[in-house]
Formats: sequence, structure tokens, C-alpha cells
Amino acid sequence: MSIHHVDIVRAELADFVDDLTAVRQPTQPFGVYVNRSDERGAELGRFVERGVFLEVFGNTPEQLADEYDQYEPGSIFITVVDHARRVPAGTMRVLVPSAAGFKSLDDVLAGWGVPLPELLARVDNGWDLDRVWDLATLAVAPEYRGEAALGLVTQALLQTLTMLGEGWGVDRYVAILDLPVLRMLQWRIGRPFDAFPGVDAREYLGSTQSMPVWGSRRAWSEHLADHDPILHELFFAGSGLEPVISTPSWEEAVALVASVASMPSSSATRTPER
Repeated sequence: MSIHHVDIVRAELADFVDDLTAVRQPTQPFGVYVNRSDERGAELGRFVERGVFLEVFGNTPEQLADEYDQYEPGSIFITVVDHARRVPAGTMRVLVPSAAGFKSLDDVLAGWGVPLPELLARVDNGWDLDRVWDLATLAVAPEYRGEAALGLVTQALLQTLTMLGEGWGVDRYVAILDLPVLRMLQWRIGRPFDAFPGVDAREYLGSTQSMPVWGSRRAWSEHLADHDPILHELFFAGSGLEPVISTPSWEEAVALVASVASMPSSSATRTPER
């Protein structure tokens, strides 16, 4: 990649960041932004996604397009931006209930050979797919990865995920996670995930060992409330990162998710408390 091309990319990223910050005009060094897949801000998330998945798993942009393009209509991008450098620092692609479906559940059938009804029944009969979110990707740029503790960028991504989930009415999460990432999350944030019974770790999209997992939002919240009140405040009350991270209006962000997702069938959305 030529220096000229790098300069063009940086300029484009800066333009996207300027668009996001023009309305809020945040004073904190970092900010979290939530975008539909068809909004300009989503390209900041895709930029991090492409770079990290190429670096870590060898996935080319073309491979990622083959894997994720069909899920774009149901994708929400949560992206942390470094305001000073005007670049994206990390992103999470969340698939909400839509006609596009859930990639993680589709891939368990394709890669593990377990049909969806059987997979869910191995856990229990309490599944309502209208209240499931798929954590399709989690990517943090190399310079923003914390080693000694859960990094600021990852904390901000997870806080936004949980606050939006509280407001929208998520019941359960699903994901397929690279084992080192899964182990880090289980250790650092109170074991939010469980394995599907009888489903082992296998090679998956460049990862030598990935595991399909699921988690209960309520059970995770209750566990943290009992065992780690500080993390519970961080993730489920949206409190603790305010000096360094600007957050979206939770009410507006939940409304944005609702504009993409099929609404939960058994209850209306509610606005999460700060």
C-alpha cells in the first residue's frame, strides 16, 4: 500500500469521524457511536473489522464480504472512536432479529452439523429468537488492546451492548468466539457465556479453535450484581466511563436498533437508565 493511498484512507476516516462528532461535539477523548449498516458511520466499524480480521485470522476483505454481506440488513455497528486521532479504535457488529437471520446459528449448522432446533433444545425450551442478538464480530485495533486489564475500548463496546440490550429487551446472546477471546471475556467480565452442550471448539474462519456460545442477559446481570458491583454499574447502569468516553443518547440508540430489528414479541422496548 503506497503512502499516498494511506493518506487517502486516513483522510476518509477523518471525514467519517467529523460527520459523527458534528452533532454531539463531545469533549471526551473517546466516543461510542451506534450505526445502521447503511449509514456512513458504519464504515468506521468495517474498517476496524477488516484490518483486525486480516491481521489475526488472515481473512481478506473479499472473504469477509462473502461471509457477512447477506447479514448487512440486520447489522448494527457499535464503534469506539479516538477523537484526537480521528480514527476508529474498535467495533462490534451485532446482528439483531431480522429477515437476514443470525450468522452464528447458521454457521453452527454449516460447521458443526447441528440443526437449529436441536442446538437450542440442548440448552432449554426457553428460546425466543425475537429476543436474541448475535455478537457477530468484536474487533479492537492493535494500539488499543489492553494487556494488564480489560481495555477501555472493549469496556466501552460491552457497555454499549448491554445498555442497548437492556433498553431493547434482549433475552439471550449467541456468538462464535475464538477461544483466547472467549477465555479473556469469561475471566474479565464475569462469565457471560455458556457452551452449547455437545458442541466442541473447531477451526472456524481462520481461527484454529472457536466455540459456539450463548448467554443470558439477566443471568449475567444478576451474577455481576452479586459478585462484581463495579462491573455491574459499568455494564448495566452505563456508569464509570464518563470522564473519557462520550456515549450516545441511550433512548435514541435503542430507537435506531428498533428501526432495524424485528421488535420483541412479548414486551415493548424501554429506555435504559444511565
